[in-house]
Amino acid sequence: MTNYSSEKLRTVSVLGHGSVGKTSFCDAMLLAGGGCERLGSVDEGTSVFDYTSESREKKHSFGSSIASLDWNDLKINIIDTPGLADFHGETIGAISASDMAILLLDGKDGVEVGSYKTWSFTQKAETPVFVYVSRIDRENANFDRVVEQAKEMFNKHVVPVTFPIFNGDVFAGVANAITGKAVDAEGKEIPLPDSAKDQCEDYRMQLIEEAAEADEALMEIFFANETLTEKELKKGIKLAVKNRGMFPLYCGTSIPPVGLKFVLDAVAEYSPTPLEAKPAQSIDGELILPDPKGGFVARAFSTKHDKHVGDMVYIKILRGTVDGSHEAINIARHQTERLGNYYYMNGATREDANSMVVGDVIAVAKLKGTITNDVLCDKSDQVKLVPISFPNPVYRAAIRAKKRGDEDKMGAGLHKLGSMDPTFITRNEANIGQITVNGMGELHLMTMLARLKEMSGVEGELFKPRIAYQETITKKANGAYKHKKQSGGRGQYGHVLMRIEPTSRGEGYAFTSEVSGGNVPTKFIPAVEKGVVEALHKGPLSGSEVIDIKAVLTDGSSHAVDSSDMAFKLAASKCFQNLMMEANPILLEPIMTIEITVPDDYMGDVMGDVNSRRGKIQGMEAQGGFQVIKAAVPQAELYQYTSSLRSLTQARGSFTQSFSHYEATPREVQKKIMEDYQKEEE
Repeated sequence: MTNYSSEKLRTVSVLGHGSVGKTSFCDAMLLAGGGCERLGSVDEGTSVFDYTSESREKKHSFGSSIASLDWNDLKINIIDTPGLADFHGETIGAISASDMAILLLDGKDGVEVGSYKTWSFTQKAETPVFVYVSRIDRENANFDRVVEQAKEMFNKHVVPVTFPIFNGDVFAGVANAITGKAVDAEGKEIPLPDSAKDQCEDYRMQLIEEAAEADEALMEIFFANETLTEKELKKGIKLAVKNRGMFPLYCGTSIPPVGLKFVLDAVAEYSPTPLEAKPAQSIDGELILPDPKGGFVARAFSTKHDKHVGDMVYIKILRGTVDGSHEAINIARHQTERLGNYYYMNGATREDANSMVVGDVIAVAKLKGTITNDVLCDKSDQVKLVPISFPNPVYRAAIRAKKRGDEDKMGAGLHKLGSMDPTFITRNEANIGQITVNGMGELHLMTMLARLKEMSGVEGELFKPRIAYQETITKKANGAYKHKKQSGGRGQYGHVLMRIEPTSRGEGYAFTSEVSGGNVPTKFIPAVEKGVVEALHKGPLSGSEVIDIKAVLTDGSSHAVDSSDMAFKLAASKCFQNLMMEANPILLEPIMTIEITVPDDYMGDVMGDVNSRRGKIQGMEAQGGFQVIKAAVPQAELYQYTSSLRSLTQARGSFTQSFSHYEATPREVQKKIMEDYQKEEE
C-alpha cells in the first residue's frame, strides 16, 4: 500500500445499535470506494469485516475490525464496531482511535437505546459525528421522522446533507443538498428531479445557516449576502463538524450501495485530519500534540488473537514518525518493545507496513507484554496518557474447568483474555471460595469461554456465584466456654469468659482483655484473640465474614499442665460462635446501584421487574425518548439480569451497575440462606 502523510489520512469508526446494518454499511463503503472488488455479505459469510468464525456463525460483530480504501488521494481507515452492548468495550476503543464517527440509524426504527448509548460515548470522547440513516428503501422507513428523532434525542444541530427521493411511494435514489447532485436506486448519477428541488433548497439553507454560525467571518458574509458560496459553505461545515457544533446527516442503502460515495466525499471534505484532531492528554495535563516530528507516542486500543501470528495489538499513532523497526518502551509495564512486525489490516488480511505516521492505525505482532490501553513511547521522551475509560462489567458468574487438572491452564487463559479485553475481569474471590468472571453480559462471557477453548484447549463452565454476604450482631451477649479433654497423659484445658458487642457500621473488629489477677495467663491472651479472629472468617449464619464487632475477654481459668495456646484458641473460637447466636445476628447483603435505560414503552414492565427483585426505585430521568431508571437492588437478585432485561425490552434496554453498600437482609431471606448453608455444611 502507498505510504500516506498524516494530512492524507482519515480514520472513521462506524457505530450504532445492534443489527442496524453497520457491517453491511462498512462493506458497501469499501466497495463504493474501490477497496474491494465485490460486495461482502454478512448473511453469506463473505463480509470483509465480520471475518471471525464466531461472527460468521452468529451473524453479529463480536469485536472491532479495520479495512481501508483510497479516495480522492486520501487513505480512509474504516473501523466497524459491535452494536451489542456486551461488546461496547471494543466500540469505545475504536472511538479512541478515530478522527470521527459515523452513527447509523435504521430508517424504520430510528433512535434506539444502542444508538443513544454510542452517541454518549462520542460525547464523552468529544469526537465529531456524522449521522447516517440506513435502509431508507425498506417498507415503513420514514426519513423525516428519524431526522426529527435525531434532533430531539441527540442534538438540534443534526442537519441533512443528503435525503431520499421517491417516485410516488417507491424509493428512487438519494440527493445531495450541497452539490445538487443525485443518484438513482442503483447508485447511478441522475439529474436532480424537479420534485426534490424545493426540499434540496430548504436543506441547503439550513446548512448555510449552520455553517455561518461556525465562524465570525462567514457570519458577516452571510448577513451581507444572505447566502454562502459552495466553498464558504464547505469551510463552515468543516469547522462546525470539528467542534461538534454541527452533525451532518446522510442516508442511503447498503445493498446495493446507494448514496455512499456522498458519504466518502464528506469524510474526505469535512473530517478533521489527524493533525487537526483533538490531542491526547497525559495524566499530568500535558496535551500530546499530533506532531509528526515529535517523539513517538502510540496507544493500544484493541488486541486480537491471530492463529497464524499470535497476538496482534492494534495501535493508534498519536505523535511522531517511524520508518522501519523501532524500539519503544511500554510505560505501564516498564518493558522495552521492538516494533518490527507491523501491518495494515483489511479485515483478516494483513499487508506489511514499513512506516508509521501520526493518525494511522497499525496492527503490531510479536510484542512481549503490551495489551489494550498500554502506551508505547520513546525512552527519551516518556509519556503517561489518561487511560481510555472502559465500562464496568455488569454480569458476574463463577467459573470452573470441566476437566480436573486444567485449573492452571484455565487461569492462564483467563488472564490472557482479560489482557485483551478490559471489560472482561477475572477475580479469585477468597471470601466466597470461587473464581468469578465478570463481563458485559451473558453473551460476552459465553464468547470468552469459546475463545478460552480455542486459545488454550480448556473447556470452562459457568455457574451461579455465591454472594459475599457479611454477618454482624445487634446487641451485647456474655458467655463462657470451657475446652477440656483428657485422654491419658497431658490433656487440653482452656476456659474463657467473653463479651461481644456491636460497633458502628464500618468501624471494623476490635479485641480487648479485661482479665485481672492472672486467671488467664498473659501468654495465652494472643491465642484467645487468634481464636476469635478465625471465627470471624466463618460466621454462623452463612459462613460469611463477621464485621463491626468488639470481643472482650473478661475472665477465665487455666490449668498448670494442660493449658496451651491451642486449647485457649479453640475455647475462644467456640465461645465466640455461641455468643454470636445470642447477640441477635443479622446477615448483610451487597446492594448494587443500577441505571437502566429503556424506551418509554417498556418502563412499566421494567419497574415491575425491579420491584420483584426486592429493588427500590430511587428516581427516573427522561433522556429524549428514553427513561433512565435508577434503583438499588440486592446483588443476589441480579444474576443473569442482562438476559432478563433483553427479554423484557426486545433487546432495546441496557443497564450499568456499581457496588453501593451493605444492608440487612430481610428476615425471611436470611432464614432461607441459613437453611441452605446448614444443608451445605451437613
